[in-house]
Amino acid sequence: MAQIASPQPSEQVLSAFNASVSQPEKMSGAWDYGWRMGDVVFARATDIAAWSAKLRLKLEIPGARVVRPMRATDGRFVVGGWKANQHVPGELSKRVDETAALALRWDEVMLEQSEQVLARDDVFAQAEEIAWKETGEGYQELPANRPVVIGHADLLGTTIYSGSKSPAIVDVIPTAAPRPKGYSAALVIVDGLIAGACDDGICDRFAHVPCIDQLLLRAIAYRRHVNNLHPESKSYTRSHIERVEEYLLSRVNATMGA
Repeated sequence: MAQIASPQPSEQVLSAFNASVSQPEKMSGAWDYGWRMGDVVFARATDIAAWSAKLRLKLEIPGARVVRPMRATDGRFVVGGWKANQHVPGELSKRVDETAALALRWDEVMLEQSEQVLARDDVFAQAEEIAWKETGEGYQELPANRPVVIGHADLLGTTIYSGSKSPAIVDVIPTAAPRPKGYSAALVIVDGLIAGACDDGICDRFAHVPCIDQLLLRAIAYRRHVNNLHPESKSYTRSHIERVEEYLLSRVNATMGA
């Protein structure tokens, strides 16, 4: 989705984070289209910014770097509607398989975390709730005893790569409710398919994930409902979602008919 960089942070915000004034550099969507000043990236804070910062402060994911938040001089993570993060080099990439594998490790780590989900009623939370209530063609209930975790709802859009270095998770976009293990990876796969960043064979490459086909259906339903509800949604994105959903349903129907 096309975005423009936000207004630059004020001197008061820079001072609060003890950051020096320097030539600002516009950043990509992975950094919320914010501004890099020296080794710090400033961006407008959303309702989940403080929650994400608190989690990322000490979070460790095997085989990945986690971008650490900056605290203001008074200990806050958000000042005047701005958040600040340490800058690390890297760019968004089409390395979907690697990011999906990272998502599986994310879910494993989150099993051990004690963070509570945020009470939310935004478009994304609404879309997620509707998607997990779908009962149409191909949808089946997942086993009741399957472990659930706070998933990452946009790992592909918040993970950057720099050569052979470990990927870096810039931000955490939590699912609105705990979801079955593997759902974070399903979202990565679906997002990669929608963007044309990977081939259909990725579904087979991750067939070892329990209930992956059902998780993929929930993930594509989530993206469909976001597209329906979000005021800035694009019609061409909807066509890609429909293409992927048709393919995923055909996989499920073929399995059920075998």
